[in-house]
Amino acid sequence: MLKFALRHMAVRRTKLIMICLSIIITACVALLAYNISTQISEGIIQTAANFDIIIGPSGSSTQLAMNTMFFTDKPLGTIPYALVDEIQSSGMANAVVPFSMGDSYNDAPIVGTTPALLDGKSLSSGEMFSSACEAVVGYDVAKKYNLSVGSSLITSHGLSGSGHDHAESPLTVTGVLSRTHTAYDNAVFTPCETIWALHNHEEEEEHEEGEEHVKDGEAHEHDEEKTVCAVLVRSKSIADYSALTAAYSENSDYLVINPNTVLREVLENVDMSRKIVYILCLVILIMNVFVITLIALLSAYDSRGEISLMRLIGVSMGRINLLYLIQNAVAGAIALALALLAAHGCLLGIRSFVASMGIVLNAAKIYPVEWAILLLVFVISILPTSIMTLRMSRQDSIDR
Repeated sequence: MLKFALRHMAVRRTKLIMICLSIIITACVALLAYNISTQISEGIIQTAANFDIIIGPSGSSTQLAMNTMFFTDKPLGTIPYALVDEIQSSGMANAVVPFSMGDSYNDAPIVGTTPALLDGKSLSSGEMFSSACEAVVGYDVAKKYNLSVGSSLITSHGLSGSGHDHAESPLTVTGVLSRTHTAYDNAVFTPCETIWALHNHEEEEEHEEGEEHVKDGEAHEHDEEKTVCAVLVRSKSIADYSALTAAYSENSDYLVINPNTVLREVLENVDMSRKIVYILCLVILIMNVFVITLIALLSAYDSRGEISLMRLIGVSMGRINLLYLIQNAVAGAIALALALLAAHGCLLGIRSFVASMGIVLNAAKIYPVEWAILLLVFVISILPTSIMTLRMSRQDSIDR
């Protein structure tokens, strides 16, 4: 019966192709909507759990959170590095991590920090940076630019990768992060001392170019104050969290945020977008049912003579019904397999595009709910044919 059904499908290939396209579009949109929104939600929740306080210059809470958590957007400005020592000496924090950003390697941001920012993340090769001009690169950065331990990086000023090159101070790769499927895969990490050294060198060059009359032996004045773009804190307790938040919120020059709170507001916008997409998926699904039903009706009408002939040679109505069910089931299974491949192919295709927004998608990740979506679409796709064949089987004669 299966072989006969496959041969029969070849004859009816135009109608089956229409059914397959309808199923593929429906399933692909539903799978993409669920997978992307779920990965974004998980990424936000996972990232927000690392620190409970972020202190930066006054400005936008969302910009500060996205900049420090996902390495996107521009820093709000700088604050004194002395704040790091101050919070550490308070004894109220388990981790105090400086954060600086302003340079890039091609399209990868350079993050000035300490190894504490990478706690919980393993290295696929090499070791952690320990001194200025050493760097640990994210998995995707290493793969994209063929970097390994010992490679040299010529960074440039600014986040666009088109600024002044720091050719005089290349970074040496000491380690490569294991893949995390987070924004860490697309960044380069180095000590804050690297950022200070590069920027001090720039300031010296600018001063030498702009000053035409410098007396011999005259001391050159520099601003020795070290700054960072933000300070990330993991407090020891709720009481310590409240005390630190209250203490630094009083200073109007500082913006103190709880990344979990800010990112959950972003997550609410993601959830709203997801609901809109799900509504669109439902509309497409309903349209899919109508399309498949219409095609099934046209197919049954066109097959009246064929069915009559099969009945005349002794083929039972039950076997005829089984023939059409097998055809639609095979077409539906093939369409759903193609939809799954298409959906995750799209994830792979847009992965590099969304990475610039701090979103890292794992194209190979399939959630259990996706299998449920495929099963639901499969049932809906064969439902019209099942109903029609059931009605046909109850008729004594099909020659009406």
